[in-house]
Amino acid sequence: MLTEEDKNYVIQMLTVQVAQAGSPRLSLVTPFNATSFAAELTGDSPIELAREAVRLCIIDGWNHNPTWMSRLLDIFQLTVTNSKIKEIWERSKTPPPPSADPLQLTVINNNTLFVNRRNLRSALVLLAAPTANVQPILIVNGGPKMGKSYSTNYIDHFSNTRNAIVPYRIVFDPELGMEIGPQELAKDLVYSMGRPVDSMPGAETNMKLYARQLAVWVLNQAVQIPAQHWFVLDNFQGQFLRPDTKSFLIELSDRVTTGAFAQKCRLILIGFDAGLLTVDPGKVSFENVSLCTTADIQCTVDEILKRALRPVNLENILTEILGGLPAGADKMFELNQRLRCLLHAVNELNLMLAAQGTVDFERMLTAMLSELPSGAGGLPELRNRLEKLKEIV
Repeated sequence: MLTEEDKNYVIQMLTVQVAQAGSPRLSLVTPFNATSFAAELTGDSPIELAREAVRLCIIDGWNHNPTWMSRLLDIFQLTVTNSKIKEIWERSKTPPPPSADPLQLTVINNNTLFVNRRNLRSALVLLAAPTANVQPILIVNGGPKMGKSYSTNYIDHFSNTRNAIVPYRIVFDPELGMEIGPQELAKDLVYSMGRPVDSMPGAETNMKLYARQLAVWVLNQAVQIPAQHWFVLDNFQGQFLRPDTKSFLIELSDRVTTGAFAQKCRLILIGFDAGLLTVDPGKVSFENVSLCTTADIQCTVDEILKRALRPVNLENILTEILGGLPAGADKMFELNQRLRCLLHAVNELNLMLAAQGTVDFERMLTAMLSELPSGAGGLPELRNRLEKLKEIV
């Protein structure tokens, strides 16, 4: 229903309105009489209430008319007073094509693709299950440019389709590496939960002891909030990762497997050296990212083309996508750019040609995609072509 960027913006704007309401919770539940919304809404602070309200509306999708998301935005007239909210809602309110299982989708929202990765999909299903209390850690690894960090797009999608899963993603920036110590990382995680940080333990001279105290503090903050908490730590590796930060991650992995923490918390490490962990190997599951196959790509292109207003020959478009793909790790980046261009072109042509009569959709689509620049230059050129086409049709 919403991209992750859109979702975060809606939560931000909704939080401001809820904070100003005399009865924050009551202001949200009133339009949802005779539904399960009020019973399912958890949280106390404005940001917790806003985040949970948006999540419930996304999960409900298009099951009601008007939709829960429409009701939520109407509470404070956000589609009237905020032009960006109005644009987000207009762009997002069309339901996607029906699917037997939203977790198997390749087009996971109107703008984002996630090709195959069956192992990750299966791993997340297991991670969400109560049986994961004994194996609450997932490590995602693979070569450079293979899409490890892109996993977070599917993690966000997964959490939006399951009750009470809240992901907290922190990405390591090597340029700030020496500034990112365990205190800063622990604070970021607790801030992400909407919790105060004034109870953070004071520094200790024993680095290992302090790392353990910080890890327990973070997890203790999480278990006080009604949800299953997924800590997604991306790219914490390399020469710029401080030893004390590394020690904190090791302690966090050890503590998350114990007691109440294992029941309510999950740890996903992306691009992290599993050999550094001291936790029992049986507590950890793994996904090693591999290259997409031609069959994977064909399945993705077919799913995108099913969105088109007019029939399109799969083989012709597949030739445009597969032609001249580089070998090795660069293949994944280029493939991602081409598939994004295809999805964007289909979405835009659908809007542009909806009022037209007989139209050669495939010819126009092929013209938009033909000989686009490789890499990041493809999408800007595609947008330029679509703008020129708007002036003609």
